[in-house]
Amino acid sequence: MTGSASSPTTSRPAAPRRANAKRRKKKAPGWVPDQHGAWFMVTVPALTGALLAPSWTAIPLLLTWWLGYFTFFAASWWIRSRFREKHRPPVLVYGAMAAVAGVVTLLMRWELLAWVPLFAPLVLIAVYEAWRRRPRSLLSGVSTVLAACLVLPVIAWAGDGLDAKAWTVAAVYAVYFLGTVPYVKTLIRERGERDWFLGSVGYHVVAIVAAVVAAVLGVVHWAVVAVAVVILARAWGMPVSGAKRDKPWTPKQVGMLEGLITLFVAIAALL
Repeated sequence: MTGSASSPTTSRPAAPRRANAKRRKKKAPGWVPDQHGAWFMVTVPALTGALLAPSWTAIPLLLTWWLGYFTFFAASWWIRSRFREKHRPPVLVYGAMAAVAGVVTLLMRWELLAWVPLFAPLVLIAVYEAWRRRPRSLLSGVSTVLAACLVLPVIAWAGDGLDAKAWTVAAVYAVYFLGTVPYVKTLIRERGERDWFLGSVGYHVVAIVAAVVAAVLGVVHWAVVAVAVVILARAWGMPVSGAKRDKPWTPKQVGMLEGLITLFVAIAALL
């Protein structure tokens, strides 16, 4: 009886120790991108390019792009930490995989090197902002968006399908994703800041005007205008409703909504 009575007492302290051990073994940041909305920005334009101009080259090219993004995300953490050892492994792993995919891509279509001068300044801007420990700055966001949307014509070109439609769809994506940069700030980091809110709403008003002009000229479908109106309503309504909530909108909630809107944008742009 004595042994059975004392066993629960001796086993209780083990739980906190196990919990502390799990926390110590937690992976260092840099392995998985934590920006929910960025997943759609990185995947949708690239997949659209492959859809518009399918080719075998698109397979390693897509892998190069995605692994390159993972490498950049990991490198951003590494740079901001001033090259601490614990942040280096994901850079090496993803970097090596991206390099292999890149070599395979160039063996299939070495002419893709002609696009490097367009990407280089965008990457340098993002790296500089990471060094300044401002990975979520407006400048960093704009450079990342432009790089992600530029992948669409690159993949279309690799499949010998770069035409006016591909450039138009890329432009629609760019206008949309650029608008998400100030919009997301109005919900999280700049929540309640009037200037950011007005800037975000103002940008989306201009986007609607541009969409109407493009639709009148026959460059885009009128569905693009309809989606632009929905996006403007979201740019105004989400910050206003968020200000009235006890808790702000979480990044996950914002990202899930943007995933749905991105789907609408893609459908409208492809019509």
